[in-house]
Amino acid sequence: MDRSPRVVCALCDAASFVPKLTVDRAGERFSIVACADCGHVFVADPPADTANHVDINKIDWGFRPRHHQIRRLILSRLKPGQRVLEIGCGRGEVGYLLRNDPLTYVGYEPATGLSDFGIRAGVSIVQEVYEGGAKADAVVIDNVLEHVAQPRQLLETAAASLNPGGIVIAITPNVHDIRALSSAWRARHLWVPPDHINFFSEKDIASLFRFAHLQPKRFRFSPLRLSDYRFFPRAAAETIGLSIFGHNVYATG
Repeated sequence: MDRSPRVVCALCDAASFVPKLTVDRAGERFSIVACADCGHVFVADPPADTANHVDINKIDWGFRPRHHQIRRLILSRLKPGQRVLEIGCGRGEVGYLLRNDPLTYVGYEPATGLSDFGIRAGVSIVQEVYEGGAKADAVVIDNVLEHVAQPRQLLETAAASLNPGGIVIAITPNVHDIRALSSAWRARHLWVPPDHINFFSEKDIASLFRFAHLQPKRFRFSPLRLSDYRFFPRAAAETIGLSIFGHNVYATG
């Protein structure tokens, strides 16, 4: 596995790190460190290619409740005819859910297999890394920031792609997820390089959005319906300022 050692923090560009732990996965050993300046936790020696190039014939749709919540949040904010852009769309679950809505959707996904699967299902996907230049009224970054070498630049690119009054939606795991109290959960979902190479705290998310000149807001109850009752405790916690699971946030440009 080719590696791309990081010489500066992906958030604040500081060059001093504090060792945190080593993780053995997939026959490889990875060093996880914390920035000595801002405290951001990340993999110091991630793989050069973090895209998940899976076999199209070995995957299926991976719909999650968050995909439906993203759709509801978009529909509550956008008007017919407006444009949705998704960065790192994977298979394109959000685009597929929006297929009958009066909006224009395009996703960007460089990973083959995942993007091939969505394209085969009729989702509009560009098989490239999104580097800016397009304009949209909603930009979605769903479980992507934890995978990329430059999360700060990615969010800044997303913000620059917003039309006036547009919305950025970002979802990412929380390094302080309450479920991390379980060692089995940590081993399966938290410290999982080479898939996840950034581990965000609430402070990190605030910093990322501040660099992009955005003010993040938690989802709270806004995208929930009565059928989502099992997510009400999470929404209640977000309402009083706590992210007890992942970070589900949005901001208006």
